[in-house]
Amino acid sequence: MDYQLLHQLVQTPGVSGREEKVRALVADQFQQIGAEMRTDAMGSLIGHLPGSGPRVALVAHMDEIGFLVSKIETTGFVRVMPVGGIDPRVFGAQKVVIHGRRDLPGIVGSIPPHMLKKGNGAESKEALPIAESFIDPGLPPEEVNALVRVGDPVTFGTDGWENDHAFFAKALDDRVGLFAMLTAARRAAKRGCDLYLIASTQEEYGLRGAGPAVFGVQPHIVLALEGTVASDTPGLKLPANTLATVQGKGPEIRLSDRAMLSHRPLVDFLTGLAEGAGIPHQLIVKNTGATDAAISQIVGVGVKACALSVPTRYLHAPVAMVCKADVDHTIALVVAFLEKADTMDP
Repeated sequence: MDYQLLHQLVQTPGVSGREEKVRALVADQFQQIGAEMRTDAMGSLIGHLPGSGPRVALVAHMDEIGFLVSKIETTGFVRVMPVGGIDPRVFGAQKVVIHGRRDLPGIVGSIPPHMLKKGNGAESKEALPIAESFIDPGLPPEEVNALVRVGDPVTFGTDGWENDHAFFAKALDDRVGLFAMLTAARRAAKRGCDLYLIASTQEEYGLRGAGPAVFGVQPHIVLALEGTVASDTPGLKLPANTLATVQGKGPEIRLSDRAMLSHRPLVDFLTGLAEGAGIPHQLIVKNTGATDAAISQIVGVGVKACALSVPTRYLHAPVAMVCKADVDHTIALVVAFLEKADTMDP
């Protein structure tokens, strides 16, 4: 598997509501595979590969968690507000990039341990709230004011890397889903469906972009491609009734989350395809999290929907990690689905 495209996707900034650079990259990929394209009012990119069979939409969101500049201090320090769910414990002392008139790398200011209060006080243990944190671009105040404006997006400044088994990067939620969608669309030897590819916006800010895009397409089936929490690291304590999604066992086929009950015949169809092709997979019931499948399911007259996800460690942090075998198996299952969608019982 060549991961060059995934490297490009994760390195391209796209905070919710500012996905235009990711959209341009995906549009180039759509053009290469011959998809008809349009952009809707929410900024979602919709590609169409005409065919016979059910109208199918693959959905993967373009946006990533990040920040918006909310205030510029007279001293040149930059304050931000988070966009999406970000734990303040992973914010401090990180490299970030302010996407202003030009890209400005900076560091989230931190307090040296020498200056923290000693003892067991809360001030020596708790993370500084994001509202009280600041970014230091290391530039004179007048230069910061010339280059940065309120509302400019800010992303983590992490470079991606890989080894033989794993891929590490920011924004794998959900650039890994985009990568799976684009790669599967290329690989499918035939398509048993009328296929729409939706690169949606603002998922991290309340699943806002997918609903209008799906409504505009009116598909019969929606398959949301995501990165989901891999709960297989030390220290995580799951409820006794929860089965952990783990790395190395293939994609998660989601039966439920806090916002959706998947269309069970679609789940059974995906499971049958995986079993028939020997593709590892995980059937998961949960009551947390939500994906674009949830909002897609209830637009218009309703849609048969399910989420298919790559298990991802360290979501919503400066660096996340996926297992390459899981990515490969996710793509293989999407390819099988596209080739055989017309055999699914209506």
